[in-house]
Amino acid sequence: MVRKLSKGFAFNTKAVLQHVPIGLFVAKPTGECMFANNALYRVLNLTNTDIVGSSYINTMHPDDRQKAIKHWYACTAKGANFQFTFRSAAKTKNKLLSIHAEPLIENKVITAYIGIVEDVTTINETERKLYLSQQRYELAAKGASAGVWDWDISNNEVFYSTKFTELLGFDNLAFGCDFASFTEQIHPDDIKQFKASLEVHLADPFDAFDIEVRMYSAKQHELWFHIVGEAMRDEKGNPYRMVGSMSDITEKKQSQQVIWHQANFDALTQLPNRNMFTDRLNQEIAKSKRSGDKFALLFIDLDHFKEVNDTMGHNAGDLLLVEVSERLKIILRETDTVARIGGDEFTALLCNIHNLADVENIASKLIQAIEMPFYINNESIFISASIGITLFPDHSEKMEELLRFADQAMYLSKEEGRKQYRHFNKTLQEKTEKAHLLTQELRLAVINQQFEVLYQPILSISDLKIHKAEALLRWHHPELGMVSPADFIPLAETSGMIIDIGNWVFQQAAEQVKKWQSSYDQHFQISVNRSPAQFQSSVSKHDVIWLNTLLQLSLKHGICIEITEGLLLDDNEEIKETLKKFRSAGVAISLDDFGTGYAALSYLTKFELDYLKIDRAFVMNLESSAQNQALCEAIIVMAHKLGLKVIAEGVETQEQLFILEAAGCDYAQGYFVSKPISHLLFERELASQDPFAVQQKLKQTSFKKTSAI
Repeated sequence: MVRKLSKGFAFNTKAVLQHVPIGLFVAKPTGECMFANNALYRVLNLTNTDIVGSSYINTMHPDDRQKAIKHWYACTAKGANFQFTFRSAAKTKNKLLSIHAEPLIENKVITAYIGIVEDVTTINETERKLYLSQQRYELAAKGASAGVWDWDISNNEVFYSTKFTELLGFDNLAFGCDFASFTEQIHPDDIKQFKASLEVHLADPFDAFDIEVRMYSAKQHELWFHIVGEAMRDEKGNPYRMVGSMSDITEKKQSQQVIWHQANFDALTQLPNRNMFTDRLNQEIAKSKRSGDKFALLFIDLDHFKEVNDTMGHNAGDLLLVEVSERLKIILRETDTVARIGGDEFTALLCNIHNLADVENIASKLIQAIEMPFYINNESIFISASIGITLFPDHSEKMEELLRFADQAMYLSKEEGRKQYRHFNKTLQEKTEKAHLLTQELRLAVINQQFEVLYQPILSISDLKIHKAEALLRWHHPELGMVSPADFIPLAETSGMIIDIGNWVFQQAAEQVKKWQSSYDQHFQISVNRSPAQFQSSVSKHDVIWLNTLLQLSLKHGICIEITEGLLLDDNEEIKETLKKFRSAGVAISLDDFGTGYAALSYLTKFELDYLKIDRAFVMNLESSAQNQALCEAIIVMAHKLGLKVIAEGVETQEQLFILEAAGCDYAQGYFVSKPISHLLFERELASQDPFAVQQKLKQTSFKKTSAI
């Protein structure tokens, strides 16, 4: 309620006011005292001092004046009531006074403040002790890292320690004295939580006020603080005061943020990693279950990325991954999530899908974007992508299955030619389940010795003799019958069983070639395929098994190891060292399926090779394809220039054999010579006058030499 002071302040009115037992005063907005009654002098314990004409501040204890000035000007600026508790300037021990003044306004301008001053020293002993504790908080806080605040709830006054304002970078005079001055500095995203926690604590003393919030400094920097507080309550349990502190935890929060970012984002591409992606996927599953919406999960794998790493270096590979991630982000919508979950594998979460055409459209755009050339280190790089697609809830409502099904669909796209997308379907699921069951059966096959080694002869074209053979593994399943190597060898590699199986095949071949060298040809040689998985450093101890087998059998120059182009691409010293050990033991090295991989020709000179095998894809249709003839001739000439012998695979006709002979090929392997047979049949053929009936098959031949062994 605003009262107006009349222009004429009658003398008789003053006389009346002089007899009022409560200390009264009238002051200008600047704080200069215009009137004081007798009771005020008694309350202030002033006898020989006239306060009229001087500032009311002079009646206060020097340590309280600064705080009073701040609060006074905050109130005059807002036209608000002035309430303040202070110590008297008079030398009266422990005397506390309370001032309450209201503005007098004329024409919307504050002309004066009229108020009362009361002695509150004996009103509440707890209040007195608390006030003294303020000073102890202040002194303690000056040397401490925490800032102290003391909130007088009933009067909405807040005491801030020097350290409190220092933490926020404010000058002590520039910070307000009401609680709003506190909350106004809190980040908008945190203020709701702050007030809610405060209200709960004020209502329930057993609920602690302990919170972490962001606050703005004087320079508008965003800082993190840990704030704690405890309310003081009267005999009825009502809070009348609250004391607390705050500590700067910005560095701690920044460290936590770095750790959190490292745990949830890929360091190279800055995309969400597997951990973050699975979390978002789980959230989307829960959301879609509530709303009934569909979403799609895409599993994206780069085709031939390993070749980029191997030929241009890992730095170029990293730059390529960054560029790929940027293209993926451009194609996908803001509501979608794209992540790098490892190596050259990415995933994408497409939310709010209304029809399958939308998913296919995005998948097509992703493939087209990655097909465009990349420019890395001033070189053009061409890669592609294979994508697998699964839908929620059509295919599954479980996170693990959605990821697994999308992965399976991606592998299907690779098997069918790469650079395309494929949907998950029940047939694919059945195929995957079959592979899983076959893997389990494969473990039993090792234990129950269900394997057999067959041998396919390799014909020397120059003399039509059989000097070599390739050992080929076959699996006789008691119920499934003959299982194709194309079905079980990849499973053996991925499961790690290829190590034990490979050791067994090598043992069989080594013992067999030792026998045939003694019985038929001291230079006879058997080729054994060695998977890239068998060259891994973690299983290098198995090399010792092979080398010891050769040593125990006193076998030299009887074994040839066949490797693939993919192994050359690794180009690491461990592989080179392993091959050197075998060569030192008399083992020959053959490069299998040449021309189907992606190794540069320069790799042929980096490894010590003895044979090069032309893949059957080049021998096929050799009679009718001039292009295949040219390729075979070029490979043979190149190999001979490098000092390598050449073996042609997949020879099935007499005409193919003639063409290869004319091109200078050294060896032929294929059904025209013989299919793979058991060691017993192989021995029977070797003992015959016309091994494998090669002469009978050559109805018209340009060969002049006999084929006796």
